[in-house]
Amino acid sequence: MDIDIKILGPGCKKCLETADIIRMVAKEHGLPAQIEKIGNTERIAEFGVLLTPAVVINGDVKCAGRIPSPDEVLNWLEKTGDREDRPI
Repeated sequence: MDIDIKILGPGCKKCLETADIIRMVAKEHGLPAQIEKIGNTERIAEFGVLLTPAVVINGDVKCAGRIPSPDEVLNWLEKTGDREDRPI
């Protein structure tokens, strides 16, 4: 199952850099990800986010108002993947 990743932001340089980092990390580590960019301010507000760029993974806001590091993104994606692989 793909990891659902949403990048929230109007499309500024920081938002684009955040998207690039997430795509790079997912690709380099072979992690299945469905990445969606959301630029609409009303949709962004639905997540309770006041600062962009923001990253939402499987419905959880992981960061807002800053560009995450590649290591941080990898940590989030690996933890998310671990939860999905566990038997119920």
